[in-house]
Amino acid sequence: MRCKPSLFSAIATSITVLAIAPPLFARPALSPTRTQTWKISQLPQTASLIYVAPRVNSNGDGSPNNPYPSIAAALATKPVAGSVIQLQEGIYSAETGESFPIKIPAGVTLRGAPTARGVNTVIRGGGKFVSTSFASQNITMLADNDVRIEGVTVINPNTRGTAVWVESGKRVAIANNTFINSDREGLFLTGTADAIVSDNVFKKNGANGLSAVGSSTGEIRNNIFESTGFGLAIGQKSRVNVSENNILNNNDGIVISNLSAPTLRNNLISDNQRDGIVILRDRKGYPTPDLGTSTNLGKNIFRNNKGKDLNNNSGVTQVAVGNQLDPKKIAGDIAFVGEFPTAPAPQIASTPVPVVTSTSVPKIPTASNVEPIEITRPQPSFTPPVNPPTALAPSSSSIFIEPLPDVPQPVTPVKTTSFTPRTPLPVTAPKPVAPVNNLSQSPSEVLIDRDPIPVVPPKPVTPPRSIFVPSNPPQTAPVKPIAPVTPTTPTTSIPPAITPPPVQPTQIPYNAKIAALVPRPSRDTAPYLVVIPSSDTEALNRVRSIVPSGKLIPSRFGSIILVQGYPDRDRAEVLKVIVRSAIGLDARVIHQNSL
Repeated sequence: MRCKPSLFSAIATSITVLAIAPPLFARPALSPTRTQTWKISQLPQTASLIYVAPRVNSNGDGSPNNPYPSIAAALATKPVAGSVIQLQEGIYSAETGESFPIKIPAGVTLRGAPTARGVNTVIRGGGKFVSTSFASQNITMLADNDVRIEGVTVINPNTRGTAVWVESGKRVAIANNTFINSDREGLFLTGTADAIVSDNVFKKNGANGLSAVGSSTGEIRNNIFESTGFGLAIGQKSRVNVSENNILNNNDGIVISNLSAPTLRNNLISDNQRDGIVILRDRKGYPTPDLGTSTNLGKNIFRNNKGKDLNNNSGVTQVAVGNQLDPKKIAGDIAFVGEFPTAPAPQIASTPVPVVTSTSVPKIPTASNVEPIEITRPQPSFTPPVNPPTALAPSSSSIFIEPLPDVPQPVTPVKTTSFTPRTPLPVTAPKPVAPVNNLSQSPSEVLIDRDPIPVVPPKPVTPPRSIFVPSNPPQTAPVKPIAPVTPTTPTTSIPPAITPPPVQPTQIPYNAKIAALVPRPSRDTAPYLVVIPSSDTEALNRVRSIVPSGKLIPSRFGSIILVQGYPDRDRAEVLKVIVRSAIGLDARVIHQNSL
């Protein structure tokens, strides 16, 4: 009888353990910092596998022993979200039946060999794709929402070829791939793209390893960017997080432009041929990268870069706390203390700046379906405005130069000192109007930034002749009398227009500091041209002070200045920003077919 209580106690204890045990072995909830880990490390548990091998097999059914002969054949079956297209080793190209660009539908995974980063699973080729934000492109693959690409090598050798393009795709995961030898980028994020890009190799691409533009967001972590034009190019309004990457032996490590605001943490930026990080200023403001604050250190390591470790050309002080860099390799204003990153640029007024002038500014027609366009007006040096325009606060080391109007000095008539009375009524002389020789420097011109459409240079305006009463007839051109008059009687006459002697433009010395920022072309073909819609000699000399190869070229709009051409638009946009902010000329990016 004594053992019964023990037996019942044991049974009760077992029931209690079984009731408590399931919560102990249940899967723990993800912390807020790991809510997106599933995109990289997990596959849908109900995924259907579709097998593909790059060989001719018209009877393939997608099974392991009878795979489809191409990715195009697998996509023709219209796989649903959650499907996994499993690639066997080999080269997938047009010769093996691929049709480019490969458009991966929403929720589908394209997988090769993730553990080897797809070294023997190669997708090679490209086709035309019309982007809603960047017009016609040549790409290898297009990723839709919830797409995963892992374990493949992607190459696009075509002109302006990009390996993978993400146009506003959400929750895109790109991991354990190799992007190599594409003519332009390995990966392009644009629109409202949201992607996690991790554990990839970007190497020997013609323009950039990765471009993040538009309003793209996401994480770029633990990748290798090596031997490329720019390792990363971040522009427009992108806000990507860049962390724990190795950025090695590129022309420039990271180029940050426009109004972008990336966050950079724990990156190794080493052995680049010029600068580690370049921050450029745009006409509409400046980037506001987060390079580390006093409460959240940057921990980026700069090492053995041949130019500057950190080259700040934004014109404002940038906060960069807690990074390892050489103090002798810093350009621009850098603050090494600060609780917050640099504040965004103030909004620039979208209305013309008021100018003291008797001539009214013509109104610009607007339409309800057109987005507001920033309108700016160069300020003449000889007529200060009533209220100074809203401007960005310049830095003491800023290289921003406002464009100055190229206005010839009008001929001023000699004041009459003769005692002879003036019999006719005085005539008010109209103010002479200087001829417009330079599109970017006219004091009365309204500039509308509508890149990349070139602007037709306006026709020169002939200045009106002044009417005045001289005390003595001109010595060089006597006036023929209309009626017999006495020699002492003054007459009203219109003398011939006096043309001032042409001003010889002075040669502007070579500016090595700014020229070092100019991206170098990497191909002979250069469809994207940086031009200035002007044929002014002084403007050409200013261009040659940073790009000695600048020249005048003919176009259907007349003669224009060609600054330099590039095979990709990204570097052309960088040069456009440099020309506008550094030497004050209205540079534009156009395609050579527009000439």
